[in-house]
Amino acid sequence: MIHFNPDTRTFNLLLKTSYYAFQVDDADRVVHLGWGPRPDDVTDDDVISGTVAHKTYDTPWSFIAQFRPDEVLTFGDVTSHQVTLKASFPSLPVPLKDGEALHLPIRDLRLRYVDHAIVTDAQPGLAPTHGLPVKDNSPRETLRVRLKDPVQDFFVTLCYRLTPEHDILERWLELENAGQDTVSFEVCYFASLHLPAGTNELTYVSGAWAREFTSHRERLSPGTHIIDSRNLQTGHVTNPIFMVNRPGQAWEESGTVYFGALAYSGAWQIAVEQLPTWDVRVHAGYHSFDFQLDLAPGEKHITPAIVCGVSADGWGGASRRLHAFTHDRVLPRPPQGPRFRPVLYNGWEATYFNLSYEGQAELARKAAEMGVELFCVDDGWFGARRSDHAGLGDWVVRADAFPEGLEQLVREVHRLGMKFGLWVEPEMVNPDSDLYRRHPDWVLHFPGRERTEARHQLILDFGRDEVIEYIFSMLDALVERYSIAFFKWDMNRLATEPGSVVGKAIWRKHVAGVYRIMDRLRAKHPTLDIQSCSGGGGRIDLGILARTDQVWVSDNTDAFDRIGIQEGFSLAYPARCMEAWVTHEHSHITQRTTSLGLRFDVAMRGALGIGSSLNELSDAELAEYASYIAFYKRIRHVIQEGTLYRLERLEEFQASVIEYVQSDGREAVYSEAIHDYPIGSFRPAAVLKGLISSAIYTVTDRHNHEVQRATGYELMTLGLPREMTEHVGYSRTLYLQAI
Repeated sequence: MIHFNPDTRTFNLLLKTSYYAFQVDDADRVVHLGWGPRPDDVTDDDVISGTVAHKTYDTPWSFIAQFRPDEVLTFGDVTSHQVTLKASFPSLPVPLKDGEALHLPIRDLRLRYVDHAIVTDAQPGLAPTHGLPVKDNSPRETLRVRLKDPVQDFFVTLCYRLTPEHDILERWLELENAGQDTVSFEVCYFASLHLPAGTNELTYVSGAWAREFTSHRERLSPGTHIIDSRNLQTGHVTNPIFMVNRPGQAWEESGTVYFGALAYSGAWQIAVEQLPTWDVRVHAGYHSFDFQLDLAPGEKHITPAIVCGVSADGWGGASRRLHAFTHDRVLPRPPQGPRFRPVLYNGWEATYFNLSYEGQAELARKAAEMGVELFCVDDGWFGARRSDHAGLGDWVVRADAFPEGLEQLVREVHRLGMKFGLWVEPEMVNPDSDLYRRHPDWVLHFPGRERTEARHQLILDFGRDEVIEYIFSMLDALVERYSIAFFKWDMNRLATEPGSVVGKAIWRKHVAGVYRIMDRLRAKHPTLDIQSCSGGGGRIDLGILARTDQVWVSDNTDAFDRIGIQEGFSLAYPARCMEAWVTHEHSHITQRTTSLGLRFDVAMRGALGIGSSLNELSDAELAEYASYIAFYKRIRHVIQEGTLYRLERLEEFQASVIEYVQSDGREAVYSEAIHDYPIGSFRPAAVLKGLISSAIYTVTDRHNHEVQRATGYELMTLGLPREMTEHVGYSRTLYLQAI
């Protein structure tokens, strides 16, 4: 609900349990008033009036003026601290005063209120255009507040879209150049968020390839803490999510936590700034490094959105709000698509580049017998692809591997009752390829400079429309010819020499190109599924999730490492889109050996996939795989659609205990995995959440053996009893059902 008081010019944005308020002051500046949880006994009539006296920032001391919490902070009004926008105007449209010197360009932007409107059809920049429905397509209110520079013919519209049921607010900017000259931007965040003073404990994730999503929590010192990624994709080292709270005032299920996530897959930056006043600001949007945005006369630019909110029930409450929002409003849900993510088999670790029809058909038969529903052929099926040295860009089937084409394998996969998927890396090219020999200028490079290869490949210039069209046509032809139901879309290197026909705009154009291809593919082939994979977890964010069905979280499938990786992932993203594989007993990345039970118990926390070499498994092992897969199918509706509770986190007792609960509380899945177990220690029982106190629940294992029967009240007060045989690597998954 959006409430506006015309007398005090105060806006109240009312969500399910929180509010957001700002006001137009006497100088027509839009100033933040407050953001936080609402009292439990409020009604829709309870709003901030705008008549209560607040701090004044117009004093004789210039030091104070720059602390004013404008909803959009601009360079000119503010120079000492972070700004939302920094613009340059090449001319002055008004006469100079006598004796006044002309200093060009004018690096000064002041924004004053013009008007506002409430609409239900607003969209942020780079919103999906594929037309596929999401789970909830009901209209939402967006408040559009239009501002203008008093001198320049330049407008900025602040956009606030409300999803009240999930306590989610989306923020973005619309920039409009109504003047006669091109306006250039050096800084352009999607929004600046104002948090209460002292809200300076930051939770975020970082890492690297094969250890993505490592959780960090730290108390910020005065100044600015930067979380960023200077890449063409979202990045492995950090992810564009954050949670902030007052130190010692929040935990997993308690305390006020502010949170946010960017819906953008390119070079991004989140700057968390603690002012000398102890006020905290969060600025999120385009990375300002090597950034330039030029708006020609009459041109508009709409930024992507930051998705944000506040939870009164801790980090878990923040996660659940983001999960529900992603489930209902972000992930595409075609009516003819599968209700649940299918069990996938991928043969990369079984064959690597040594592909043949006979080998793939044998794997497909074993996979189908185990209960797999989607069979994906990975790298090596095309061109001169015998290793990673050649062939990228030549998306034609290898005749030596598939002498009768892929059709023969596709028919066999379909005969076995599975869907067919294919690995692609469309943004890349090997110098040793026919495509590169035909179009050496189609790659990112600076003329006269060395073209740095990584993994023996270069990046195609998605600033070129002809490259975008070529990639779309290639993928479109593959889908049609081979009845492809699933693309594993990979991207295996970072940018170097980012020279493009579009200049510095390549950081934005590349992302837009990827989105454009995916949107066109899904619009034309609405049953096609896409997995985002970028050397593991390098492209995961709410922008890519609006086009894909699942994401590959990490190339590291070691179950011990995945406990922490998946826990960090769960801070913002739901289990439904988290592809998690069971691979070999001996990890080829960490060289660690893990039990089959731990591997399955950890992988079943998301969308289950199998990546083991099935030819190396005995009949008994294949039967064990089949037993786990059957169990997963019995419980996946709870995992993929349920509400997540992190009952115990690694930072507490070196163990991870999670629970998924159906919305009606009648079914739940309990999963625990012990990363470390100090001798002589006893972990407390993790009490469950979200059940019906009066109901009686049966607790069964994967063999459907009943291990306990208890009331919801007992489970939510005493929890499930610990096993006395717990040890390092111990794990179990249990299914709870009310009777």
